Amino acid sequence: MVSRKNYIRFPLICNGFDELSPTMIDGRNQTDETECNNWPCNNIYTRCNSFWNCLNGEDEIGCDESQLLNCSSNEHICFSSSTKNLICLNINKTNDGRIDCLGALDEPTICQRSSQYVKSNFHCTQNNSSTCIAAQNFCYPVNTIDSGMMNCEEFHFLSLNRTSEDRLQSKKYYQSMLCKMYVKRFEPTLVFSLGKTKESTTNLLISTKQSVNKLSFDELAHLCHRGLPLRVWSNKNESKVVCLCPHTYYGSKCQYQNQRISFSIKIQLLSHMREIPFQIIIFLIENNNQRIIHSYVQFMYMRIRDCEAKFSTHLLYSTRSKNLTQNYFIHIDIYDKTSSIYHGSFLYPIINSFLPVHPLNLSIDIPSLNNEIKYCSKKHHCIHGKCIKYLNIEQDENFCQCDPGWSGQYCTISHLIHCKCSPDSICLGIDAHNRPICLCPLHKIGSR
Repeated sequence: MVSRKNYIRFPLICNGFDELSPTMIDGRNQTDETECNNWPCNNIYTRCNSFWNCLNGEDEIGCDESQLLNCSSNEHICFSSSTKNLICLNINKTNDGRIDCLGALDEPTICQRSSQYVKSNFHCTQNNSSTCIAAQNFCYPVNTIDSGMMNCEEFHFLSLNRTSEDRLQSKKYYQSMLCKMYVKRFEPTLVFSLGKTKESTTNLLISTKQSVNKLSFDELAHLCHRGLPLRVWSNKNESKVVCLCPHTYYGSKCQYQNQRISFSIKIQLLSHMREIPFQIIIFLIENNNQRIIHSYVQFMYMRIRDCEAKFSTHLLYSTRSKNLTQNYFIHIDIYDKTSSIYHGSFLYPIINSFLPVHPLNLSIDIPSLNNEIKYCSKKHHCIHGKCIKYLNIEQDENFCQCDPGWSGQYCTISHLIHCKCSPDSICLGIDAHNRPICLCPLHKIGSR
């Protein structure tokens, strides 16, 4: 019998299992699984949680980095129910009413869908009748395993024409593999916590001194269109109002717009990497032989902290006005913040570069940790660097990742004098004003 709860965590809503006790609303029993038709089963909470929340298991494809077969992005790895060998099963053959995998791994409605926390999830045939048994027994030593489990017709092949030693080794092999495939976690992972707030009382003392400025703040604000007014005193009797402009505007009254790329970026990755901090560096680069970096921004992303937050910012051109005869592009680098290991790059050309303010919405998928960097052939000449292919461009689009102190399309321009960062950081290049762009280690900050 499955126990029900009165309160559950948000990630358990619409996960395919009734967790809440039914409540009568408008003459209908309703639970946490009511009206979930438009709720995607493959989401941030279910992705790679070791359980098929989707009936075809799409939320678990590609999650096992140590699997023995190199299955494609639309295939599951399992033991064939007929040959008992490891196979890659196409996702279209799952949940079709036919058992293709040992233990009915591909048919979750047979033994696995009664509850996420019920452990009898392995389909077994005994005396021509079907039953569901506890797969966790696979994780016990061979000599303590439930004899009834090995009496399943699915395992009779282990006794055919084998010595006792062969049977023992075969049992150990299938046990270890099936333990890994079937035994799931039985407590949900807390992806985030809202925590609790503490009430506090603060006594605020407001000064009643007469303001020297006879103009109200609202009146001063009209002097600065999109900035903050600041009164600067040159002596006791003379002062003037100056405007503090945001970096997107300039002028004595912040009346002019800086030409820029205004973008927001959303980052996605597999849930098993949710505690890994990644450093995201975004460059606005001029598409010529010099590869001038007009501006850049970098920030750290960690899924367990940032969840699906969008990051919005601006990249400015280094000159006013920008050179309309040139083309520009956005280049994004991904680094593992804990080890400073390079993880990949993305390319986004600026199509309508004539626009004074170019809006751009980006969504990037950080690849798995076992993803190999794709290098170019030797015909691409990167003099002081390596030729690397972009992650998001299907065509043969690549770039030269220059060694520290070098820049340019083919890494031929030396900046060894200017590219100075602290010894435990990495110099990624220099900006248009010859200032170094440094990748800091995890516990350090600063321009260098």
